[in-house]
Amino acid sequence: MKIIKYILIAIILLQSIANANEAEDELIVKAIYYSQEEPEIAAKYWKELFELTNNEDYLIEYFYASLAYKDIKEVIKELKEVLSKKKSKELYELLGSLYTREGNTDGVIEVIEKLSDNNIESLYELAYLYTLKGNEEKALKIYKKIYNIEHSWKSLKGMLSILVRQNKRQEAAKILWEAINRYKMPKEAYIVMAGLLDINKEYKKAIFVFNKLYEMTKDKEYLKQLISLYLYKKDYDSLIPLLEKTHFDDNLLFELYIAKHQKIKAYKLLDKLYKQSKDPKWLAQKAILTYEIANDYKAVDDNVLNYMAKLFKEAFKQGVDEPMYYNYYGYTLIDYNKDIKEGIKYVKKALLKKPNSSFYLDSLAWGYYKLNRCKEAKEIMDKIKKLGPIKEDEIIKHDKMIQECKEK
Repeated sequence: MKIIKYILIAIILLQSIANANEAEDELIVKAIYYSQEEPEIAAKYWKELFELTNNEDYLIEYFYASLAYKDIKEVIKELKEVLSKKKSKELYELLGSLYTREGNTDGVIEVIEKLSDNNIESLYELAYLYTLKGNEEKALKIYKKIYNIEHSWKSLKGMLSILVRQNKRQEAAKILWEAINRYKMPKEAYIVMAGLLDINKEYKKAIFVFNKLYEMTKDKEYLKQLISLYLYKKDYDSLIPLLEKTHFDDNLLFELYIAKHQKIKAYKLLDKLYKQSKDPKWLAQKAILTYEIANDYKAVDDNVLNYMAKLFKEAFKQGVDEPMYYNYYGYTLIDYNKDIKEGIKYVKKALLKKPNSSFYLDSLAWGYYKLNRCKEAKEIMDKIKKLGPIKEDEIIKHDKMIQECKEK
């Protein structure tokens, strides 16, 4: 079998190195033949080949063969002696691989530093190894060097991770903020930025970051963060356009329209809210806005009042049972003399739920006044005064008129 193996190897090698001399051919065949079972003899032939040709490939094969029968430290020592006389990239790479196999981080670092020549890939490896050794200052310096060359997220992330471990969050946040404002950064960079910010103190930066994250991902979690920030700062002027654009929370948008006195926009949203939820409270809200918009334009007439009444009655029919709506409808019927007794009935429904509401009591007193039931109206106004000082202009006005009331 050995003879067949020898012949096959010889044929292959002779074909592949047709221009080599016969002595070199013979040594190659011998080195390969002995490489598996007698590596010490193979090493001897590889060394002879190197001495014969000065071809470093043979020297590298020599060291690989030596590893089969020598201690790795002995091979490293011999390789370093060669390198002290003969500088070679390939031999340094071999030394680095031996240090790696040995687990000698310092040795690997030494080799990479000799070979790196500011090569980015090598610099990354060095930074990683220094971090592994616990020399974070050296690793940080290398990451900064790489970042200054390529302005990459990978190098920046290396810097940030070290700074955060060193409890230098403010420095990390400053560096990252400058980066995302100058260079194109991935989603991960903005997520890290969000984690580094003191949201309560750096509101505008937080808004910028979550806006960017939402633009990049369309993830509603980032939209929720944005909405929470705007609500926290009561920045409704910024929140309203966001909700109009995304339609994320139309209920909230309606509340903001009301808070900002944008009644027409709120009114236009009501049909959509009712259609989506089938909640009759939106009919009641539409009744209120129907009246208030008309009142703002001094255009309240029977058509407006009749339409408002129709909406309220449908809302009550569908299950609305809120005292605010009972009182609003009842007071309007009373104030416009549409149906005072019916109005009082609805105000009393409100008072069953909130018997000590000065607003609802005022509506009832106003209803009795309209019916010329002065004594009852005055008694209710006295009850309101016992609840606390009257501050509302309309209640003060009603009280003055009621006190002057004389039953006919």
